[in-house]
Order: sequence, then structure tokens, then C-alpha cells
Amino acid sequence: MAFESSKSYYSIGEVSRISGIPAYLLRYWEDYFSELAPARDTRGNRRYTNRDIAMVLNIKELVYEKGYKLNKASQMVKGGKVENNEADHKTNEILKLQKQISRDQKQFEITDERRRILLLEIKDEIEEILELMG
Repeated sequence: MAFESSKSYYSIGEVSRISGIPAYLLRYWEDYFSELAPARDTRGNRRYTNRDIAMVLNIKELVYEKGYKLNKASQMVKGGKVENNEADHKTNEILKLQKQISRDQKQFEITDERRRILLLEIKDEIEEILELMG
């Protein structure tokens, strides 16, 4: 379950964006799957590791893609039935999703800056028109 990233810990919001699983469901899964137990910081916030993210993606695959019920998925996770090549696939999926989030964020920033500049130009033109009108 090797996952290489520059970050050591992730918030529940980041894990939710990476995995596509809502935060409330991640919290529920923590109660259901004893293997999914992110550490807590001094304020009590969850600190997910790369291993935790790989576990979330494995659970997601078992439940959503393979159609197992939580009971069976829990047994499979406990029994170690999830293969390592699947973990490598999950690592690649995490990296791909992180790159997509980064691209989307950059695109949003570019679009936001363009909108800001356009609004300033419109404001200047309106002020000019108001001055001409007297």
C-alpha cells in the first residue's frame, strides 16, 4: 500500500475530496472498520495518513464497485483479502485525483482573476459614463 506524497497527514475534508466519499460516511466507516483509525491531533481533528487513504479507497472499491455489504467488506478487510496490486491501483488513483484537484484549483484561480479584472474594467467604464452624463 505504498502511497508517495509530499504530505504526511490529511484532514478529513482532503480525504473526502480525494476519495469522493462524504466526510460523514468516513466517520461512520471508522466505527465500522477497526482498521480505519486515523490519528487525532491535539485539537481532536482527524489526521489521515497515506495508509488510511489507501484503506478508504479499498473500502470504497469493495462497497461501491464490487457491491459488497459493509459486513462482508469488513470481513474481507480484516482477512487481508484485498490484494497488493489493488493497493497500487489505489495509489495511482490517489495521485491522479490529487493532480486533478490541483489543476482544478489553478484553473479556478485563473478564472477568478479574469473575472476580477473584467469587473474592474466594467466599473471604470461605468464611472466614465457617469462623468460624461454629469
